[in-house]
Amino acid sequence: MLSKVRDVHVVCGLLKDVLRKLKEPLLTFRLHRTFMKAAELDDADSCLAVMVQNISELPKANRDTLAFLMLHLHKVMRSPQCQMDRNNLARVFGPTIVGHGMSEPSPTTIMRDTNTQPKVVLRLLSLPEDYWKHVLTIQTDQMPSSSSTFKMNQEETHGRLFKPVTSPELNSYYKTASRGSPRGQTRNLGNTFNNT
Repeated sequence: MLSKVRDVHVVCGLLKDVLRKLKEPLLTFRLHRTFMKAAELDDADSCLAVMVQNISELPKANRDTLAFLMLHLHKVMRSPQCQMDRNNLARVFGPTIVGHGMSEPSPTTIMRDTNTQPKVVLRLLSLPEDYWKHVLTIQTDQMPSSSSTFKMNQEETHGRLFKPVTSPELNSYYKTASRGSPRGQTRNLGNTFNNT
């Protein structure tokens, strides 16, 4: 049915409408505040560590949906026809992905959140595509946190979206990870997923 739709704006509007009509935002009421605070951090490494931790705490359905959406938005950013860069996509999708920390926000809350919602999506879009692909391949108990990151075996998963991560891969990463500092871990995380 969607293949018959020629206007990409109709599909985009439909997607935003679906996200807007969810009973709870994709990033959940519970994690809303931590995502918003993370987006305001000045230090990129600290922000990345908190974002990865928050993503790991999302319910699996939310996390997988977010990963698929981020992968799609990365494709949109690369498309010359769309002419949408990271900042534009963050402005367009910020309110629908991030939402508010409650179902009935006050006008003051709406105004306050409006400035930070795009920053959250901007930070999410700054995570590499390989990170989001990897999020889709792991089970809930294997999700990374700010204190335990992971490494994806690039050769085994190249071209496959749903290849599971095995214990030896995780063990080899733990041996090479930084001594536990969030700064070192986020640097390793970025390097892990940019080696394509």
